[in-house]
Amino acid sequence: MQKNICFILDHLGVGGVQEFILNYCKFVRGNSRVTVVSIFENDFYSERLRAAGAQVIFLTERPYSYAAVVDPRSFHAFYKFYRENSAYFDVVNLKLFAAFAYSSIMMLWRSPKISAGLDCNRCQLPFPIQALFWAFARHYQRFYLNALLWGDYAAFGLSPSRLRNQIYPVTRRESDTPKLYPKRFSFLSVGRGIPQKGHADALALFQLTKTLLDGDACLTIIGEGPAIDALRSAHPEGDLGNIAFAGSVDNYDDWLIGASGVIRMAVGEDTNSVIREAVLAGKLVATSLEGPGCRDLAERGLVVAIDRNDLPGSAARLATAVRGMNPEKSAELRLAAEALWPGEEAYRVYD
Repeated sequence: MQKNICFILDHLGVGGVQEFILNYCKFVRGNSRVTVVSIFENDFYSERLRAAGAQVIFLTERPYSYAAVVDPRSFHAFYKFYRENSAYFDVVNLKLFAAFAYSSIMMLWRSPKISAGLDCNRCQLPFPIQALFWAFARHYQRFYLNALLWGDYAAFGLSPSRLRNQIYPVTRRESDTPKLYPKRFSFLSVGRGIPQKGHADALALFQLTKTLLDGDACLTIIGEGPAIDALRSAHPEGDLGNIAFAGSVDNYDDWLIGASGVIRMAVGEDTNSVIREAVLAGKLVATSLEGPGCRDLAERGLVVAIDRNDLPGSAARLATAVRGMNPEKSAELRLAAEALWPGEEAYRVYD
């Protein structure tokens, strides 16, 4: 029997949550009917979601921002949609903080069909959002959180009986038209333009690494936001073409498949989708070790460990590693990723 499953999230801008939902729709296509509700108008995914069989609904025509979140009209649009449509759905899962906040105001945790969750380490959340989840997360009958993070949220009072392990699947990135970079060694730094994503640290590491690679290296920063704008202002000439700012891209597969590797220096964020997708694509990943997942990957030899307190030493390791990449090493990374992150069980948790 088909189930009617609804995801309500803040927006359909670029992000790991949005990628997960797209992959989920592809996985359950034909077995469940999926509706994806975006509170705000930001949209990189609706076309692909509809192609994957989902119904996509936008509740407002306003772009996502904190001001839009606290606008009573946004809450009213959420309230109206839920009251008029909730009876149709067997499962409703809330993604990101605005959807969680509106649901909590309506005390929707009382419904057994409602579930919520978090997809990041606690330090990635601004304090007001931490306070929001601290106050209300414990009330939901099902709360999804990766088991590696349960200890990080111990102070939130989440009952073990209500916790569900959020297993992260990996998007398989493929491209027939990979990006052609201007240098032999090409690196990406990917994520929202906030300080916690570590783009400034990635750029500092890159500049040291570039020297060790005889200048034959380039860095592309993918994402948008004030922290990236500040870096762009500080490097208006792009370091003579070695640094590029791509903004948000809808063809990330081309950028990743064409690159030599990824530099990931997000603060306090354990293994994320950027790392998993790059390893599955057989790409070198240099990352700071922010949690047990990253440390495990480093011990397995699947990532290059970065020490924020020793960037010269880290740059030397990265330069040696990228020079040593070859098809055999890439194949080893792909096989290891397939064993570590099987997708099927990740998608079944909402059934």
